[in-house]
Amino acid sequence: MQRAMVAKHVDSAVSGGAKLLYKSDVPEGSGNFYPVTVLSNLKQEMEIQKEETFGPVVAIASFDGSESSAIILANDTPYGLAACVYSKDAAKARRVSRQIRAGQVGINSYPLAVAPLSCPWVGHKGSGFGYHSGPDGWRQFSMPQSLVSEEPQGGVVHCGALVRW
Repeated sequence: MQRAMVAKHVDSAVSGGAKLLYKSDVPEGSGNFYPVTVLSNLKQEMEIQKEETFGPVVAIASFDGSESSAIILANDTPYGLAACVYSKDAAKARRVSRQIRAGQVGINSYPLAVAPLSCPWVGHKGSGFGYHSGPDGWRQFSMPQSLVSEEPQGGVVHCGALVRW
């Protein structure tokens, strides 16, 4: 099923004018292997630019080089699992990354490979519900409970929170 989705995205892009730069061999025999594929000359309206392909595909598109265009293009999808911003200018990369609506944004890195376990892993928009890892990720699996008591003399009310994991 997923292999067919990846093939559909790649085939659609190529038939729509994308250039196939590389396509690897796949192992012989049974399995759901899809060749490592590199595409260029993509247009923003192509399905591979708008959908989550989840396959061994590198999709390369050009743009006018402005920060505003990069941000608009990166956010032009109903999904937002991860994104990467690469630049020689670290300040520019940080500025752009803060405006991309994705759960993980790598700055000159691939975030899913290098993020420490303390970072929450979360998708934005249509890329999943909830998150995991880090204190914020684990908190969603807890059920807070307020414990309220009144001192027998003096009427002092105490309130504390108990978090059940």
